[in-house]
Amino acid sequence: MSDRIFDDSKFDAAYDQALDSPKHDFPSKINGENVASGIEDLLVSPVDDTIIFGRLQDPVPGTMKKAAEDAARAFEMWSKSSPEERSRILSAVADSIEKRLYRLAADVVLSTGMVRKDAFAEAETCLEVVRQASKDAMNVKGKPRGVWGIIALESSPLASVIGYSAAAIAAGNTVVMMPSGHCPRPVYAVFDLFEQAGLPDGVLNLVCDRTDRFATELSDDENVAGVVASGCGKAMDDMIFLAVDDTLGYINEVKGMNPIVVSQPGDIKKAADSIIDSAFQNNGKGLYATSKVIVSADDDRELTKAIVERLKDLNVNDPGEKECQMGPLMNKEEEKRLTGLLDSEAAYVVMGGKRVKKEYTENGLYYTPILLTSVDPDDDIQYVDSGLPILVIKQAAGADAILQELDQTDCGLSVGVISSDSKLISKIKEFADEENLQVFVNTSSRSLKAASKARAENFTV
Repeated sequence: MSDRIFDDSKFDAAYDQALDSPKHDFPSKINGENVASGIEDLLVSPVDDTIIFGRLQDPVPGTMKKAAEDAARAFEMWSKSSPEERSRILSAVADSIEKRLYRLAADVVLSTGMVRKDAFAEAETCLEVVRQASKDAMNVKGKPRGVWGIIALESSPLASVIGYSAAAIAAGNTVVMMPSGHCPRPVYAVFDLFEQAGLPDGVLNLVCDRTDRFATELSDDENVAGVVASGCGKAMDDMIFLAVDDTLGYINEVKGMNPIVVSQPGDIKKAADSIIDSAFQNNGKGLYATSKVIVSADDDRELTKAIVERLKDLNVNDPGEKECQMGPLMNKEEEKRLTGLLDSEAAYVVMGGKRVKKEYTENGLYYTPILLTSVDPDDDIQYVDSGLPILVIKQAAGADAILQELDQTDCGLSVGVISSDSKLISKIKEFADEENLQVFVNTSSRSLKAASKARAENFTV
């Protein structure tokens, strides 16, 4: 991992540059051409909706098919390219990303509402994965599959979509990538770096869809040999069934609840800090953001009290501000879902869900995070992730009940445990191994990184 120390002054300078950058269109990028559709959506910042980036050219039926067909034609050439050429191009892209880390981080903040240090970590992870891909290109074993569809939405708006694309390209595949249509600006910036590095036309193609309605058109295309699904939301739910298709390469990075088990934590306040640090990454959308805590009966009351006290001081604000700990919702659709859940779960709301009115928040959808307890046992909110800043606390009596609760939960990518009980920790680790989950112990999930499977070997047969 990098030993870079985040520099607030460099970020501030990059943020000012990002704010001053000119507006432009965001068309599909297919086989070296800009493909406009005439169907335009205004692209604005969730930080402040008076900040306008330009217009997104929404795809039309057939756009994704054309991208896959052109990628398939490019595969005939690129699959025969030398390891040296692939490595050289990816190394040049990594060099360019490294020079622009703070600017890319600023773009991530403005495009998503992610806080500055998390946005920098996102850009840094992107760099690390592309750099690794340039090394992997020299030692690829196996044959490339063909065209990969990389569908990576808001949970990791830069590192996953670029990182998986780079790993696929390193193995000799071609790519159609589909980042979120709500926050594509950082991806477009890096796409330009691939072009500048000399990547041949058609090897990397970019199609953005504001409503994610064309995700299945990409995954189901006859020219697509593999799919990466990264993020949360309905489009990701539709991808789950791809895992049973033996003819299709599939990499799963779909967000779940990333639950944390708490029993005999020792320092209850430290446990609360780790939970909050895990829960509200990228406003609850982060790939490893926790939306459920399973706590032993003996620790439930004190842990809930400690979490409430910490949440009272959580700084929800403009994420460009240095001390901000959580930014805005991404869009009106998220706000509608959040307010709807507030109504339906009103009986279980301990705190949160209040609109934040501060000097720099009036033009964004800023809400305090929501804490739920004593939820009805049949309520899906405690088993299925919402992708919102909502944390559910569920009590469980004993290790067997904890494991049963985990088994009923859509864990997604990880499970955490905060405990001084070595036997319980071992049981959680065994559960994680059986379910192919990453595990974090007595810390937050922040140590886990996006694009964890972005290695060239995972894109070959």
